[in-house]
Amino acid sequence: MTDDVVRAVDLFCGAGGTLEGLSQACDDLSVELQVTAVNHWETAIETHKRNHPNGDHHVSKVEELHPPDVVEEDGVDVLIASPECTHFSVARGGKPVNEQKRASPWHVLDWVEKLRPENVLLENVRELKSWGPVDDDGNATRNGEIFETWINAFHALGYSVDWRVLNAADYGDPTTRKRLFVVGRRGRRASFPEPTHSDGDDELPDWRPAAEVIDWSDAGESLWQRDRPLVNNTMQRIAEGIRQHCDERLEPFADAVGELGKEDVAAMQEDVVDAGEVHGIVEERCEPFLVKYYGTSTAKPVDEPMDTVTAQGGKYALCEPYLLGQQSGATARSVLDDPVPTVATRGAIGLYNPTTFVLPRNGSRGGLHSNATYEPGEQPLHTVTARNQDGHLVSPFLIEYYGNGQSNAVDGPLPTVTTRDRFALVVPEAFPYGLDIRFRMLQPRELAAAMGFPPDYEFAGNKTETTK
Repeated sequence: MTDDVVRAVDLFCGAGGTLEGLSQACDDLSVELQVTAVNHWETAIETHKRNHPNGDHHVSKVEELHPPDVVEEDGVDVLIASPECTHFSVARGGKPVNEQKRASPWHVLDWVEKLRPENVLLENVRELKSWGPVDDDGNATRNGEIFETWINAFHALGYSVDWRVLNAADYGDPTTRKRLFVVGRRGRRASFPEPTHSDGDDELPDWRPAAEVIDWSDAGESLWQRDRPLVNNTMQRIAEGIRQHCDERLEPFADAVGELGKEDVAAMQEDVVDAGEVHGIVEERCEPFLVKYYGTSTAKPVDEPMDTVTAQGGKYALCEPYLLGQQSGATARSVLDDPVPTVATRGAIGLYNPTTFVLPRNGSRGGLHSNATYEPGEQPLHTVTARNQDGHLVSPFLIEYYGNGQSNAVDGPLPTVTTRDRFALVVPEAFPYGLDIRFRMLQPRELAAAMGFPPDYEFAGNKTETTK
């Protein structure tokens, strides 16, 4: 760094997240940042350009440019790079890998050799450490031989190199994204910053919760009023979340939800029962059905005509017959104002404290419940927590639908945000007549906030492109 200017090269720059961090650091140090950014995807470059308009932007593959033609040699203070990681990640399972697509780290080394930056920062999936040859069947050996050779090439160019897996939650982001960071420096020993947050260190602030980045004003659409009901796999995941993290009195609801498919919900939508008729009809029903009700704070007496109830819009709830009071004289009660009635052998009411949980969309691999749910508590996201024991019937939690995730909470960090939609917000709302469940995917702005992007960061492209 000279003349209070940091000259940076951003390879595989994507939306510019890493550079945004560098930019904020330069602002803190009151130094100017000059950047050259390279990415083959025009939408990514447009996003980068919107937020770093003074940079020199190139829509190109990294290997197709001659570095000295792009940047002055020996004029780079820091080179940052996030090469393609798909063909290193264990998320591919046993799929064959493409050796050419695993060449990205070598392209970075080519730029380092020709530009000789003072500092190098490379970020990638943890599995890069096991980078090894590909066998005759196209499977990675994962023995680390190529990674070691790659690191030695940095040493041969005069760099002190070190690498470490860092958790974004330890540095103030509300996500447990874990990535390998490789640091190379000329004339100085490679080092890493100390964590700013902690999972258990009393001297550091706690990990930031996923709840901080969720827009709680948008509860989503009711499952029971959707034009396109959800598939049974998703319904089973919602049911599993209720079983694991809600009061056991809601398990009959979970059982009912878990049995429903698209056709079942569509059929119930054609046979909705008005709340005023529930008391009479529940004795005749043995299968779940939908109830249309009005208002949420008080329940009208079941013998009061329905036309006296405010009828603006109305909401639906899933009624599981055995959850309504079966004893003589039982009526629908206000969950907010009235005490819970005596529980009969086959009945229970006790629905109160409605709240929320987050559900990732079903993945393409693994079993239906291979990714566990996240329960609210003091524990961070990676910690498996016990059933909620605080007396609430509904509790917020997260379900990670890829990999082998653990049960964790919305007051712990969000799991790793990927290039595709992974998480849905599910809001159970408990009322005297049954259970409503609202559902929506987490939006790009929420995902970006989890990864540390500032609120005013601009993204180009549509929703799918923005998430990517």
